[in-house]
Order: sequence, then C-alpha cells, then structure tokens
Amino acid sequence: MVERGYQVETIKLAAPLYALQGEIYRMAGHRIGAWEHDNELLRSLAAHLRRINPRFLVEDFLQRVSGSSADVVINDDMRNVDPDYHAMRAAGFSFVRVYCSNEIRVRRIAARGDRTIVPDIDATWGYGRIEPNWSIDTSFDHNALCLQIEAIADKWLAREITT
Repeated sequence: MVERGYQVETIKLAAPLYALQGEIYRMAGHRIGAWEHDNELLRSLAAHLRRINPRFLVEDFLQRVSGSSADVVINDDMRNVDPDYHAMRAAGFSFVRVYCSNEIRVRRIAARGDRTIVPDIDATWGYGRIEPNWSIDTSFDHNALCLQIEAIADKWLAREITT
C-alpha cells in the first residue's frame, strides 16, 4: 500500500471485554492471549455490560479515541448497531463494510484458533442497518485486496479534503 504520511492507530471498541476475559481466565487458573477470543464469554460479558450501561463500550471507546494523537483511527471490532454504530457515526466515523463469502469466513474463523466459536451471520448483528461509506470484499488475493484499500483511501482523502 502507498505510504500517505498519516499516523494511524487501531483502537478496539471491545478492549474492556478482552481485559475482563483475561481477568476471568486468570482467576480460573488459565491463560489467554490479549486478543484471543473466547466468543461465548466475550458475548456474555458484552450482554451484561450493556444491561448495566448500554452505552459503556462506545463511550469508553470514544474517550480512548479522544486521547489519541493519530490522524486516522481504525476500529475493526464494532458488533452492535445500537448504540455503537449510531454513536460512532455521530462522532464522525466513516464505515467500511468488510466481507467475504461465508465459506471463506468460516474457514478463517476455524484457522484463527478461537477458544469458542459462535456461529454468526450479518443478520445476527443487524449489519444491514449500517450504511457503509465503502465496501471491501476480502475473498480475493492480497494484491486485489490492496487495490481495493488504495481505492478507498483515495476516495476517503478526496472526501476529507472537500469537507
């Protein structure tokens, strides 16, 4: 990908969930990597946090974003449309729908080595209610993916310059 001179940072919306997951594993006498997925546990933790405070995850995320000095912040783990998508859209985020065939998605999830796998589809999360600014199909090879990313970066930069 072409270097564009921007400082980029990935900030995980689900960072508090990963921290809680790690603490639960530690208390249970087991180890889990910082970004490993016990999807059943992560989903349960998110449900309980959202029951207590539906906006906690997105408010925590936006607070961490406000402390970033990056020119571009990428979030790659938004799952809930309400309230996350709406709050992030209101904060000025643009959205890229990243997708691939279901066969490839299932194969990639299995190869990732998650502790537990929860079968999901777009409808599970309500992704159909998200209005993406752009889309990327990751079903193709690395070069095709890079071309798609370059095209989106060009469009994003052109949009930012005109606003």
